[in-house]
Amino acid sequence: MGQKRFTGSPITAKKDELAKQEETLRRKMEELQREIDEAPKLAQAERERMHEERILRAHTKRSAFDSADILQDARHSEDLFDARPRRPRRAQRRQARIRLLVSGLAVLILAALVVLLAIHMFTRL
Repeated sequence: MGQKRFTGSPITAKKDELAKQEETLRRKMEELQREIDEAPKLAQAERERMHEERILRAHTKRSAFDSADILQDARHSEDLFDARPRRPRRAQRRQARIRLLVSGLAVLILAALVVLLAIHMFTRL
């Protein structure tokens, strides 16, 4: 009665299969090409985001109780630490010590002079 009719040869089946594979590979290649084209834009956006984040981190004031491992980023703002008093240099510290010593000696000498004058005044009475 009915013979099964063979619709296609094995060659046509293989050709159709290869065409489908080619189409999927072409779609995948286009998708990858789109990703390659978008990569510099995404990288630039990421660099800008990180730059803004660093600037924001550099401009935030830190408390004395913050962790010591958090470093301030001084590249973005030189006036960030201007409120902090500067530590005097070695020569300034030496000069301050000498002034303190001289003024201390002057106070001692004046105190001794006042005591001697008071003793002299009380002995003459």
